[in-house]
Amino acid sequence: MLYQHIFGAGGSYPNDGFFYVGVTTRSWQKRWSEHKRAIGAGSHLLFHKKYREEMEKGRLTYVNHKVMAITDDIEKLYATEEFLVEGHWEDKRRLNMIPGGKSGLRYLRENGLLQKSVVPMPDERDRIISIWLNEHPRKGLPAPWVAEKWRDNDWAIAQICDREGRLSVEQVRAIRQLAEKYSVEEIFARIGAKNVAQVVRVLEGKTYSRVE
Repeated sequence: MLYQHIFGAGGSYPNDGFFYVGVTTRSWQKRWSEHKRAIGAGSHLLFHKKYREEMEKGRLTYVNHKVMAITDDIEKLYATEEFLVEGHWEDKRRLNMIPGGKSGLRYLRENGLLQKSVVPMPDERDRIISIWLNEHPRKGLPAPWVAEKWRDNDWAIAQICDREGRLSVEQVRAIRQLAEKYSVEEIFARIGAKNVAQVVRVLEGKTYSRVE
């Protein structure tokens, strides 16, 4: 299961608060109860620290939970998690501390947090990071490589577009050009988008904003 926990106050409800994206082999309710216990126990994970801070300052008025995908294909879940975390890496609301999916596992191995021969379950990644933070309270986590790469617009566009079910750079540009003359339904039919909503999101600037 790919899930998202979102929390905040006031006008950010329900989707624009601080958020954490994760993958679990169990229910999101089980994972949330574990996160809640870790928050109360003083966990140093960014997600848990921010939740405590907002709660202590009286700025926490809602918690929203999203189930974004359910499948027995862990590869698809990891790929989607990786895409979502990378796509929001510069977003100050993002509370994931490392890259998502297999990039996150690679990060853990390359920085000595995980042995190369070990393949952890999705839920174990937080525990691995927590142990590291407890053992290195001043050092913190090594800087994730993705932050620097995501500033490279060509690399970012490749990550955004070069995935199954995503629009190509040419399709995104065509949508914007065709919008001057055609309805979203006609554009959908002309460029071979997955659905009309995909076209609408491009025109509203909600997706593919880095494609010029």
